[in-house]
Amino acid sequence: MSNSLKKTFQSNLGELDNAEMMLWLNKTIESEIIPRLLMGHKLESANEKAIELANEIKVKQSEIVDFCQTLLDGPIENCLSYIDAMQKKGHTLVSLYMNLIPASTRRLQELWETDENNFTEVTIALGRAQNLIHQLSPIFMSQGNFSEFQGNALLINAPGSQHTLGILMLSEFFKLAGWNTAVEIEISSEELRDRVHLQAFDLVAISISCEDQWDTMESLLKAIKQVSKNKRVLTMVGGPLFDYKAELVDSCSADVCALTAEEAINKVSDLLLLRMNLN
Repeated sequence: MSNSLKKTFQSNLGELDNAEMMLWLNKTIESEIIPRLLMGHKLESANEKAIELANEIKVKQSEIVDFCQTLLDGPIENCLSYIDAMQKKGHTLVSLYMNLIPASTRRLQELWETDENNFTEVTIALGRAQNLIHQLSPIFMSQGNFSEFQGNALLINAPGSQHTLGILMLSEFFKLAGWNTAVEIEISSEELRDRVHLQAFDLVAISISCEDQWDTMESLLKAIKQVSKNKRVLTMVGGPLFDYKAELVDSCSADVCALTAEEAINKVSDLLLLRMNLN
């Protein structure tokens, strides 16, 4: 479980009433587990064969139920064993990333809403899901044929965000698309400025989950352009906020604002190609 998730769990468990806990959990599920950035059904620029296979292999409802229970029961070794068993049945990790894991975390929300599992149990299960992605990353990367190198990317949560799993999974798909990707789950505005000033990134992406973070996001987008070691750096934003308020897409000052991973990767690739053709 990440430090941010632990802090949230520890602080909220003793202070929130049931209604507030429900709101917190819903936001966690929506922003951390199944953001629209991860809901594209095809990522052509990443690995066409792997994605094509992922779309062909269906995950059964019984498998979703079983895996969800495995996340709840633990330990993490049992979760890894379940993934291994699914692969032996013919599933790829891309398929499981796109289908099994998001569906299972949606089921966690349902179990909370129907009082079948409590706040503590569901929160720990979410932490196991995050741990799972960390441990599976090397295997996930080994399953595909990488695209031609695209550049160096930094993916961050807007300062103050507590969702983590979504941006970690997004980074996996960007890696498949040929990006050398760094992820910062918890980073302050000052730390971000220092990071982009010292290290030349071709892309900096910010995930935003609520309107309260809008002004901070816009300030960071401006600062990135001003202090970046790479004066031609591209900026991108996405996240759950744009699901609820799609009209904000046109108000954002980033070079790219995307609702799905496919859209994000394709838009950035198109901009890079345009720049290359103009040179």
